Amino acid sequence: MDHKSHFDLSQATQTWLSQLEQRGTFTKDDLRELQSHLLDGMDALQATGLSQQEAFLVATHRVGPLDVLAEEFGKLDRPAQPQRESVLLLLGVISFMLVKNTVEMVSECGAVALARYLGDSFLTSLLDMSLSLLLLCSLSVGVSRWFNESGLVRSWLFTQLNQRPIRLIIGMTVLLGGSALGAYLGHHQFEALVTKTSTERWTHSEFGHVHGLFWLGFYLVWLLMLFQVAIGYLSAGSQTLLTWLRQASLGWLLVAGLGLFSCCLGISIMGMRILAPVDGTPHFYVSAGLSGLLSALVLSRSLHYSFLTRLLVSVTPLLIWYLLALGTTVPFEEKPSRLLEDLFPVKFIISGLVGGLIGLFLGSLSNRRPVSI
Repeated sequence: MDHKSHFDLSQATQTWLSQLEQRGTFTKDDLRELQSHLLDGMDALQATGLSQQEAFLVATHRVGPLDVLAEEFGKLDRPAQPQRESVLLLLGVISFMLVKNTVEMVSECGAVALARYLGDSFLTSLLDMSLSLLLLCSLSVGVSRWFNESGLVRSWLFTQLNQRPIRLIIGMTVLLGGSALGAYLGHHQFEALVTKTSTERWTHSEFGHVHGLFWLGFYLVWLLMLFQVAIGYLSAGSQTLLTWLRQASLGWLLVAGLGLFSCCLGISIMGMRILAPVDGTPHFYVSAGLSGLLSALVLSRSLHYSFLTRLLVSVTPLLIWYLLALGTTVPFEEKPSRLLEDLFPVKFIISGLVGGLIGLFLGSLSNRRPVSI
């Protein structure tokens, strides 16, 4: 039985051309010339008995590495091409605002519609949480698929950018204007709903907390997307966010860990306000444990650091955050700070250590190899 996977020459060629196009040093004529050269080389190789896939791999190797081609074509003396980075940045900002306005319109209009037809009920809150979660999961899956299966999409985008840049920008701007109007109307109605639930003392009035948590997740997804785009651009698409973190220096790892803990803290605070809206400190311990666990999981595949170093890297951002919080809040508080009471720093660091140890243990299990000490 033939177990060979099907090879799509058209898609492979488009992906190869889009990777060349993203270098920004090739004109349309350059790309057509390289594609013609590639196909001619494939024909000659297939005549010797190679399969289509084998001929493609050999032909692309003979044409040359992408970075070398970009460097050589960039040395050619020809009229300067307009830089696309500024246009791409503009399109990125427009895309972000377009998605944000659309999601805001759907989520807030959905909450208003649910409250209007179902009133003050548990089902209203449950459906509103479900809608917010569905939107956030859809956005996360969409971003993930964009990075994993976006060769043809990127090729189409760069084609439109090269051939019809003004039309592309104007079209997206018109869509942005329509989405902004919808978001404004939706937000106005949502603010009226929050005011109504407060004045009428609704039993189920978690709309503000739910949507606050939702927007925190929304911005976190876009922040990860920004990091992924930046790392992919700087490494010519050869690295992802996780692979970069596993190879990054200790300084960058501490910065990333501090950001991770801040995100965990924000999510846990909002979540506990929904579940039990009382003042307390458990969310700090939960956030420390979760941050340590996630950091250790990411570092568990890193071969650059020992077990002890990985554990310290997972916990040190918590100590940095605690010292920063202590220095910025204690001098301005009249009553004793909770950061100094009830053995808070000890419990806080121990929570991070426990999370880090669990993360390293789970990582060693997934790697199926002993952790080097």
